[in-house]
Amino acid sequence: MEKCFEQSNGVCIAKLWLGVVQGKIGDVELLESFIIVVKLPLFHRLLMRIIGIENLGFHRGGVIVGYKGSALSSNEVLIDLSSEDLYRVYSEKLPRILALPLSEPLRVLSFIAIGASGIIVNLAVAVFVYNGLKQYLGVLTNTVASSMGFEASVFSNFTLNELITFKDTGLERTWVRVAHRLLKYHVASIASFASQVSFANALPLLLGTPFWLGQLMGIIVGFIVNFILGYIYTWSMHRVK
Repeated sequence: MEKCFEQSNGVCIAKLWLGVVQGKIGDVELLESFIIVVKLPLFHRLLMRIIGIENLGFHRGGVIVGYKGSALSSNEVLIDLSSEDLYRVYSEKLPRILALPLSEPLRVLSFIAIGASGIIVNLAVAVFVYNGLKQYLGVLTNTVASSMGFEASVFSNFTLNELITFKDTGLERTWVRVAHRLLKYHVASIASFASQVSFANALPLLLGTPFWLGQLMGIIVGFIVNFILGYIYTWSMHRVK
């Protein structure tokens, strides 16, 4: 086993886990011998290996993060970790802007799923507007249709993320704060908007592609930047600390 940091009470804890484990083992410290095991899904066990989160071994689908007496003791002290605990551990090795989404993969999946639904909303509105205005606006049709599709997806994504993805993150729900987050989400989406309008105009003009394909390519190109800025800047900056 690797070395760990020994406490005055005889409990030895892996250094990166000190802040998480202390205060969670309670009265079991009175036992003469035990191992402290954190149960983790496979995703987190693999991720911790990749980024080098130290532990003292593996035990029945979990990781050993500390022990008292014999490191081979049969007495187990199981600890459940919250996403906040995982964030604290990951922050020891990664920038906080990366540690936060990695500590809550289910929230990330929800954000991505809502973003995917926004693609459908975006394309549907953009194509509808394009077909309705192309005989009236001429060369401006692509830009107007692309912009309308973008706005529709922004409002759709924002509403669903407020109600589902980030509903339990301690956000203030006053109209002023919601409006402020909506403004921030628009700012975070500027890169996506710029790519959508650019591709929606450039691809049909230069390559002769259909309008909808140019719009879709623009959405895909802007998605990664929009994810980072939307997830952190709009809804999670108060948690990255």
